[in-house]
Amino acid sequence: MFGRRSRCLYAVWSNPAPGVSPERFREYYEDVHRPDTLAIGHFERAFRYEAHGECRARYLTLWEAEYADLASALERVRKGALALREQGRIWPVQDVVFHQFLFARESEPAPECPVATLTTAQNDWRTPARGQSADAWARAALPDATALGARYAARFLYAGGERFFWLGESEATHGALAELWDGRATDLPPLGPPTPIFPPPPDAPSPEPDPVPSDEPAARRAAWVVHWTPIS
Repeated sequence: MFGRRSRCLYAVWSNPAPGVSPERFREYYEDVHRPDTLAIGHFERAFRYEAHGECRARYLTLWEAEYADLASALERVRKGALALREQGRIWPVQDVVFHQFLFARESEPAPECPVATLTTAQNDWRTPARGQSADAWARAALPDATALGARYAARFLYAGGERFFWLGESEATHGALAELWDGRATDLPPLGPPTPIFPPPPDAPSPEPDPVPSDEPAARRAAWVVHWTPIS
């Protein structure tokens, strides 16, 4: 982020675990987890953000790398995560709401710019989007591209399967951006099961996807939006 488009993002939404202070949570990420993870070379950069307004996750961490696909990402990242856990470097200080590997839909460079607000928009992640492409979703669910371009100097579109993730970096405050997103859902979308970083036991049952309620309207809100402030 901050104007650079990495091929792969590993997005982690989390909260401090019960009884863990924000200071302890910050100490873990800044003094232990981020330095450890970057040092073993599994990711090139990492940025942290804090949510504005209502959101099930107070914090978002974006880990950036150049993995071409999920298989190659998991092969590297799982080994390092297991090693750090065995060394006692994974502290029980956070509750992970969700995590997801995502891959860039575009390869052109994005301009570097000061970032006051990161805006994220996602589709419903419970079930596959049934053949919809990321580009088609973005055209249908997001504000007009011209309006987005006027407010966001850098814009990114990622996908993990049929889970879509749009990000925009803006010099404007979140309050100044609110009208652009008026009428869209806020908070994280329904999420479904994540891809586990730590491999499940061989005999563990496969998780079932979260069901879509039978009485849910067919025209569900297509984009769920959160505004974030960079914290490091």
